[in-house]
Amino acid sequence: MKSLKVLACAACLMGTVSGVGFAKDVQTIAGSMVVPNNVTVVSASKTNTRDFVEKQLNEDFSKSTMSNMMAKEFFQNFGTNFDVYQLQGADKTGQKDAFVVAVDVKQIAQQVAKEKANDPMFIAAMTALDKGQIDPVTEQLLLGTINKQIPTSTTVVPLNGPINVSSRDPQKATIMPKTLKTLTVENAEQVHPVAGTKYQTYAASSRLLYADGNVQTPLYANAAFVLKPGKPVLYVGITTDVQRDYFKPIFDNAFKSIK
Repeated sequence: MKSLKVLACAACLMGTVSGVGFAKDVQTIAGSMVVPNNVTVVSASKTNTRDFVEKQLNEDFSKSTMSNMMAKEFFQNFGTNFDVYQLQGADKTGQKDAFVVAVDVKQIAQQVAKEKANDPMFIAAMTALDKGQIDPVTEQLLLGTINKQIPTSTTVVPLNGPINVSSRDPQKATIMPKTLKTLTVENAEQVHPVAGTKYQTYAASSRLLYADGNVQTPLYANAAFVLKPGKPVLYVGITTDVQRDYFKPIFDNAFKSIK
C-alpha cells in the first residue's frame, strides 16, 4: 500500500513538472492565456507597429480627415482595447505561424454605436457585458439566432460586386470590379459554450478559402468570445489551413485558459 502511495505521489509530481515544463502564461488584453513552451508569442503593441501605422496615416492624404482621426483614435488604445499576437511554433515538418486578433467588444461597441447610447436594447447589452454573464434563457435565444446565420454546408460569400453609379445609360450604370473577391466557408462549427473556463466563454471555428481573382488562400479561423466582467474580449486565431491540425489545440487551450 505504501508503495502505491509513493507511485501516486511520484505521478502527481511528474504531472506538475510536466505542466510547468511544457506550458507558459502569455499576457493578453483580457488576462493571461496558456500556450506550449515551444510556441513564441509576440504582441504587436510592443513592437513599432503603432509608429508605423501612425506614420502611414499622416502621409496618406487621400483619406478623409474624419477617417484619419478615427483611425488615430483607434490606435491610441493599441495594446489596451485591441491587439494582435503573432504565434510561432515548429514540429518535424517545419516552422508554424499564426496570428490572434483580440478586441475589447464593449469599448468598440461604445465607439461605433455612440448614437445608440440611450437605446434600451443597447443599454441591456452593455449591462450584460459589464456583468460578464448571460443567463441561460438569453443564452439559448442568442445562440439560436447566431447559429441560424452560420452555413451548414460549403458556402461562397462574395466580398465585392457590381458598383452602381449615376448614368443616363442603364447599361453603364453598373461597373463590375476588375477582380472578384470571395470567401468560401467550409466545415463551420456552431457557436457553443466552453466548459471549464474562468469566464463565460463561447467558441466556434471554420475552414475558409479566400479568393482574389485566380489567387486562392486556404485559411483556418478559430474564435472565442470571453465574457470577462467589464472587459469582454473577442479572440480570433488565424492560420493557413495546412497548419490547422497544429494550431487548433493551441487555440482551443489558450482561449479556454484565459484568466
